[in-house]
Amino acid sequence: MAREIVFIADDFGVSDRVNEAILHAHREGALTGACLMLGQAGSRGAVSLARECRSLEVGWHLHLTDSRPLTRSEWPWGRSPARAGFAIGLSSRMRTLARREIECQWEAFQETGLPCRFVNAHHHLHVHPWVRKVLMETLPEDFEGWVRWGRPSFFTPSRVEVFYRMLDSLFQARHRSRIPFRLSTSLWGIDRTFNMKAEEILGVLPALGEGLHEFMFHPRQVEGDPDTRALLELSGHV
Repeated sequence: MAREIVFIADDFGVSDRVNEAILHAHREGALTGACLMLGQAGSRGAVSLARECRSLEVGWHLHLTDSRPLTRSEWPWGRSPARAGFAIGLSSRMRTLARREIECQWEAFQETGLPCRFVNAHHHLHVHPWVRKVLMETLPEDFEGWVRWGRPSFFTPSRVEVFYRMLDSLFQARHRSRIPFRLSTSLWGIDRTFNMKAEEILGVLPALGEGLHEFMFHPRQVEGDPDTRALLELSGHV
């Protein structure tokens, strides 16, 4: 297995300003791809930009919280990922609602006509056992993209690393062999959300072995944004 490095921006479609930053980070920087959220304020604009810029790889960013649903006016659990996880886990009615939303979002992505290169979820809710199950059932058997399931990797040791390692053991590690699609090997950026640094990324790249290594970014605007700046600085170095 060869080594592959991908730089992925989350929240493509959340707003026109985010869309502009993502496209700029791709055209002028090192950004590889972007995760498309359907049904948001900037979703139509994101789809138009992706159709015009075919070099930008686009994936499906499933959202079940902190967003605008496609099947209802708002989420019954509000904006909290934790409340969403508990509601889906404990209530059959909420699971029915979530299943319908997942299927609707996938249909909406297919209707864009864009190839789906990868799949993940807003606030990482795809690691929720029930969400993972329905997501795997929703994707077609011949899906050729990859799924964000890489082991959490950190630029500096911290308490958050211990927490995410525990979550990985509980919700991800044991299920890796059961997922029938290609999986990422590692995920970088959890400890640098909205504050990625080019020098740190360049520092860890030489030690990465075989596999698909994903670096997660959240560009928010063209000027004065740490993640956008990092991607511009990485251009020509990777």
